[in-house]
Amino acid sequence: MKPTENPFPLDDGERHAIWETHMRVDIDAFIAGDWEAVAQDFDAERFMAFDAHHSHDPAKWTIGFPDLAAYRDTWLRMSAETRDRAAPDRLRDAMFAGARVKRIEFQNDTTAILHKVFNGSTPLKGGSEEPYGWQSVFSLRKADGRWKVCSFVGYMPHTDR
Repeated sequence: MKPTENPFPLDDGERHAIWETHMRVDIDAFIAGDWEAVAQDFDAERFMAFDAHHSHDPAKWTIGFPDLAAYRDTWLRMSAETRDRAAPDRLRDAMFAGARVKRIEFQNDTTAILHKVFNGSTPLKGGSEEPYGWQSVFSLRKADGRWKVCSFVGYMPHTDR
């Protein structure tokens, strides 16, 4: 299976839809710097997120994103920096190869957890690559037929190598 292929069959509709949102839509929007393409995937009213700062120690984690605007600004900055440095003809394939949905678990019809691993390399202009590795765990709520991110713990060390 190619990294760009959704591993969840259509008859597993909820997981299939979550993968599409958090892989295909997110990666394409990030590469384009198009926040509007992903904005509706967040619960803006309740959103907040932790930054683990690549530490295993939760005492070192902080509220890195107290609201969606703070996360949006960081996401847009990181997108612009990536576009400035990356080899555009290789970036999309590399991002799909370096990200994967490790687990989606449903608590009930309206609550889910999404575990996403980022473990790859960004192809840079000039031919070199910059490795990265972390994982994030997202809490999701279903509202009006859509799964929305309420919060996450991001940038935790990736230990599943």
